[in-house]
Formats: sequence, C-alpha cells, structure tokens
Amino acid sequence: MPQADPAVNRTRHSTMASSSSSKILALAGALAGAAQMAEAGVPTVAMPVFMGYGYERRVATNIVLPYATIEATYDSGSSDFFLFENNSTMNWGCPYLSCQGQCNATVPADISYNPALSLTKTNVTAVDTIYGYGGGLSKMYLSDKRLTDTLTFGNTFGDTVTVPDVDFALAQYLQQRIRDTGSCSPVPTYSRAILGVAAYVHDPTGEAANTQGPSLRETLFQSGRIKARTQSLWLDKPRPGVLSGAQDLTGVGLLGGIDTSKYTGPLVRIPRTGGAYSVDQYYTYAPNITVNGVGAPLEMQFDYGGRGVNMSECLLDSGAGGEAFNPVDPQAFFNATGLRENPARGSGQGQNLAWPAPCDQIPADQFLEYNFVTAREGETAKVRIPMTLYHRYQDPQDTELGWCTMSILLYGCGMSRTFSAAVFFAADDDNNEMAIAQGGISEPGSPVDPASVVLRIP
Repeated sequence: MPQADPAVNRTRHSTMASSSSSKILALAGALAGAAQMAEAGVPTVAMPVFMGYGYERRVATNIVLPYATIEATYDSGSSDFFLFENNSTMNWGCPYLSCQGQCNATVPADISYNPALSLTKTNVTAVDTIYGYGGGLSKMYLSDKRLTDTLTFGNTFGDTVTVPDVDFALAQYLQQRIRDTGSCSPVPTYSRAILGVAAYVHDPTGEAANTQGPSLRETLFQSGRIKARTQSLWLDKPRPGVLSGAQDLTGVGLLGGIDTSKYTGPLVRIPRTGGAYSVDQYYTYAPNITVNGVGAPLEMQFDYGGRGVNMSECLLDSGAGGEAFNPVDPQAFFNATGLRENPARGSGQGQNLAWPAPCDQIPADQFLEYNFVTAREGETAKVRIPMTLYHRYQDPQDTELGWCTMSILLYGCGMSRTFSAAVFFAADDDNNEMAIAQGGISEPGSPVDPASVVLRIP
C-alpha cells in the first residue's frame, strides 16, 4: 500500500539538499530531499537515465541496492517492471518458441534483487506472469511474485532519485531462443531488468491487450505522486573530445511532465498508430529519410524478402538496439549514406551496417534527417541524427577491416536507442498523443528545469 508520505528524494553527485529546501519540503509534508516539483504545482519524478557504450546497451537506469547495482533497460517499448530474484536461471540452446534448451546459467547475485536482504519490502504476493520480448518472442521471462519496496534509481554520472512504494515483479527464469552447438559457451547476454515506461492499458472489454504490470508510471499516478499519464525522455549532448557514439550519454526520463527547456525548435505531435494488440506502444508512420537534409528521400518498401513490413507501424523504442530501415534499393541507400555491409557478417536482416573506415573518420557534420507524418495539418516534424551517434559498439569483424560498426539494420521499421540520443520524446497517454523535437542539446548532467515543466504537450 502506498504510504501517506509520497515524496521523492533526488540527489546529484551525493550532494544533500540545502536546509532551506528541507524546510520547504517539511512544510509540504514531504520527505527530506530535493523533490522534483514544477511551476504551477506540477509534480514529477525525474528518473536519471543513461545510454552505455556496448552491443547490448540501451537507454537504462541503474537500480542501486546496498548489495547490487542493476542496470534496468528504460524501455519505451513495454509497460512492465521486473527484476531478477536471486538464484534465478537463464536457459538457452533451443531456437524454437517455448523450447527448453540444454544450457543453463545462474544469474549473478550482483545483478539480482534478494528479498531476504530488504528491510523495507511489503506486499509480497504470489502472481505467475510471463513477459515476452524480442522479435518472435526470443526472450521469455517467468515470474512468480510481486512486491513493493523503496528503490533508488541512478545513472553512471552520479544522479540518483529515491522512490518509495514501488511495485515490481521478480523473475526467476529466462528462456532465450538461441541455438547452441553443445558447448554452452559463451553465455549469451541478456537484459538484467526491464523498466517499461510505455502506456498502461486496462480495457475491461478485452478488446485491447491489457498491461500485465506492475507499471511504475501507473503506480505513481494511482498514488497521486504524478497528476497525469504524461512523460518525456531526453539524453544530453555528448561530451566534447570523445566520439559522440563511443561514450556513455546521460539524461532524464521525466514522469508526469514535459521539460520544455530540453529541446530546440517546435515540439510536434505525430500520430500514434497500431492496432488493439499494441495500443500500449508508441507506433507511428515510417519517416522519410534524407542524407544531410538534401535530395529526394530514400525510398522505403513494404515488403522485404517475402516478409511483410508494415511501414505504418514503426516503433519508437528506447529499448531497441538499432535503427531499422527498409529501403527499396539497398545499393542506393549505401551510395547515399556511405554505409556498407561487412561481407564477414553477410547481408540481409539482423546484420548491422558499417562505416568503411575508422570511426574517427565519420564526418562530424553528416547526419540523417527524419521527416515524420504529423498529427496536425500544416506542421512539420523533422529531426536530425548525427551519423557518429549510430556507432554504439564495435564488432571485431569490422575492426579487422578497419571499419566502424553502425547500429543500423536494413530490415523492418523502428527507431531505437540512437533515436533517443538525438530526439526529445513526449507522450500524453491520457489523450493518446505523442510528440517529438530536436533533442541532444542539454549539457551533460544538467537537471530538470522546474520552471520549464508543463503537465501536457504544449
């Protein structure tokens, strides 16, 4: 049950709030700390997020426990929140759906939540749940319980926020659809926790797919700690002197409000698409893409290799690893962008492209411009992604050629972690709206500007 005192404590580099701030919060009946409150009384929870450099790194937040730090994917492509319980198992070895593999590995204790070590947990409840993720449900997490606890969230730059009365599930088993030759080595990577921030759905008619939960955003809304089912997400601009893609980026996922100081140009509504099965997720139409904003858009197609790709349902997903495009003419795409396929990886779906030179030779001024369909007539929604931001990890096969790995797939349709690094995103689930603007402009580690926060998309 939510406690009567719903305040949220936020610190920056372990700096305690001033005594005057504590007095103000005390008068408000809040816990001591620096609560994120906007002008006109808009309450928000500012979640510190980051995007690490590496193959499996996504937009994430750290769950900071006395005995463990757990990197949780901050996932705009799902709604549920769960962690691994201690002594959980990860299974792999069979590539088919719901097929038991021959390989097992214990999830390490230092990325697991141990209920026995928490003095603040409550409401431990037996609930069996299956959470499915990845293309073709390639990852299935099994959970048998839910509980409530106070959790501290942080990023890699020292920002933290402590949130009481958080509901979450504990998973004990993960099955991955990964073929194995019999050696059970190496152990595949996997998400250590998933904090879904997509829309919460509860449709009593059963026509829409309901959220299984728990949902952090819905917990905050139902307890009155935020006043609207709105959110915004941005990452700060890269630090100078380091290749922009090859560094950790910091940012904020703001729950309950929209910080209008964290983007440049207009914040433009784009339509939400998708059917009843995906009403919780942020789908929209495929954008037109140009190189450096000039020339004709690179033409995209609706079918690739005999498999349908619905270009009216492109997911904005901070938990995805790479941008997904579906060009009619791949060679024309290569010619326009300068990107290539590494012959060692092969071609087709699932294979990231590469820049055919070292990463430091990617032109700093080259970008891809996305031009989206807008929800309102007469508006324009254009955003630019610097080409250097597509480099999020380095494949040894590219290193052998002196090339630079780029997180771009020529199959499907979706915007990923790279999109989140350059684009400000806002959603108002109460009104079924979402909007984008050019992001990546705030200074690294800069906090929310309370005077610039609004409750709804302006």
